[in-house]
Amino acid sequence: MQRQDKTLSEQYRDFVDRRTDEARLSCLASDRKNRRHISTLARRNITTTSQLIAVLPELPTKLKDFALWWFMVTRERRAEMTLLAMLKSDSDCHLMCAAALSSIGGSRSRREFIRIGRRELAATNPDRRSLDAAIQGLKMHSSDSADVDDVLVAIYERVDLPGWLRGNAGDALGCRSRIRDRRTGLFRRTWTTARNGLFDPDIEVKFWSMYVVMSLAGTSDSRRSNAIFSEALPQLRKIAKTDHRLAPGYWWPMSAEAEDAIYVIQHGRGQENDAGMRWLGNTERGPMIRD
Repeated sequence: MQRQDKTLSEQYRDFVDRRTDEARLSCLASDRKNRRHISTLARRNITTTSQLIAVLPELPTKLKDFALWWFMVTRERRAEMTLLAMLKSDSDCHLMCAAALSSIGGSRSRREFIRIGRRELAATNPDRRSLDAAIQGLKMHSSDSADVDDVLVAIYERVDLPGWLRGNAGDALGCRSRIRDRRTGLFRRTWTTARNGLFDPDIEVKFWSMYVVMSLAGTSDSRRSNAIFSEALPQLRKIAKTDHRLAPGYWWPMSAEAEDAIYVIQHGRGQENDAGMRWLGNTERGPMIRD
């Protein structure tokens, strides 16, 4: 039997078998829930990927959420056109559709998210949900595209947009390798926005600007000087000394993130015992505000 003909149950078994023993133990609860969803689908005579794609838009919410997560994990290219249609027609799941499409990485979806981003950036009153979907859709996209980077940096630098949205764009931008090319306008725009973001009153802009600074300053070339980033050190040291609020959505404080950024500027690489590791036992999470 060819792989594409395997049942969902068989595919999920293979997915679990590829995990480490530690990962299997930590995912027991979610695996039970996912297998229940697969069993429910089977009772509806939906047992293969093709059948799941065909009925995806009409599924009840819980089964639809499982299917979207599953396509994000499996990167099933056959689902791209259905997901693109749902992105336009089903506002309740637009972010999960965007995440799945980003993971799949198809050229059609890349062009669509670029189009959405440019459309909203040109609007008098940009739609935040659409911009958020564009960010999500481009965040994990593997394409080395200047258009992707341009949309993300344009959202990140727009001070009229909410801080959480700009922070999301900074998060996505920090994963893009092209921003590290110091010869480019993209680098200069990203560095200027990140440097200014360290002073932003919005905690999410400030937090993700520290992350972007680390992304820009990280280098595998020990001969490359990071002197350009020394301009950020006074503010980073101030944050490290005085801002002990929990980072938005995370379990370590802003001060610890600033300490990591200082280390990267000084050494060109992150320290092994980073903020997440140093605060591993903390069960609290910093609040995330979505206005």
